[in-house]
Amino acid sequence: MIVKPKAKVFLLVILLLLISTYILYNTNANDTRFDGYAVKHFEDVGAWGWQVSVKNVTNGPQDMAERDISVYMTSANPDEYPPGFIDPDIAVGDHVSVYGSLQSQNLGDYHVLLIGSKEYYLKRDLF
Repeated sequence: MIVKPKAKVFLLVILLLLISTYILYNTNANDTRFDGYAVKHFEDVGAWGWQVSVKNVTNGPQDMAERDISVYMTSANPDEYPPGFIDPDIAVGDHVSVYGSLQSQNLGDYHVLLIGSKEYYLKRDLF
């Protein structure tokens, strides 16, 4: 079977569209990464985590730096919303790293949710 040059270009365009769609739907534009210091542990009905004083933002809005942001997990169906990880050994004042889903209802009002990917975490940094 001989494929004409126009057909090759068409197939290449289709392939690029498929790859782009896969990347778009398998990465989350709201993912954020930063480090900072554990300020306060909290537990509410259906949610638990830490207030983190953000120092260095690797991925996400730079205006998160120098703010205290809630980083937490919620009670959710783990089959539908895979849980991330919160290091159980974190103590107040520990240097921590965060990777999670950035949530914001208003400009400058941020919090980080650690459900939706098993890759999400709040962990203590051991220098």
